[in-house]
Amino acid sequence: MSIKKSVNISLAFLMLFSLFPAGQANAAEHKVSMKDWLFNPKVLTVKVGDTVTWVNDDDTMHNIYFEDKFPGAPQIDEPEKIRLRKKFSLTFEKAGEYDYFCRNHQDYDMVGKIIVKSKQGGTP
Repeated sequence: MSIKKSVNISLAFLMLFSLFPAGQANAAEHKVSMKDWLFNPKVLTVKVGDTVTWVNDDDTMHNIYFEDKFPGAPQIDEPEKIRLRKKFSLTFEKAGEYDYFCRNHQDYDMVGKIIVKSKQGGTP
C-alpha cells in the first residue's frame, strides 16, 4: 500500500471518530427489571453518559417518575407508562442521585435510585 493511500485511510478514520462526542465511547448500558412490583436492582450506580433501561418483566403495567426534574425525566404528573414487555431508556448526563418511583405501586415499596458518578468516579 502506498504512503499516500495509507495517509488517506488514516485521515478517514480520524474524521469518522471526530463525529462522535467525547465520552460516548465509554458509555455503558444498564438494565433495571420491573418484576413482582419491585425495581431490580433497587439501587444502581452508573457513570455520566450511561443509559439505564427499565424493562417491564411483570404481569401488570408499571410507570416511572423521578423526584427531581432534569432533561428527559418523567414527572409525577406525567409518569412514563411501561406496559407489559415494554421498556423505557434514559441517559444520565449529570452526576448526582436520582430517586424514582412507580406511581401505581410506590406504597408497595416499588422505589429505586440511580447514583450517577462523574467520569473520574465521584459524585458532585
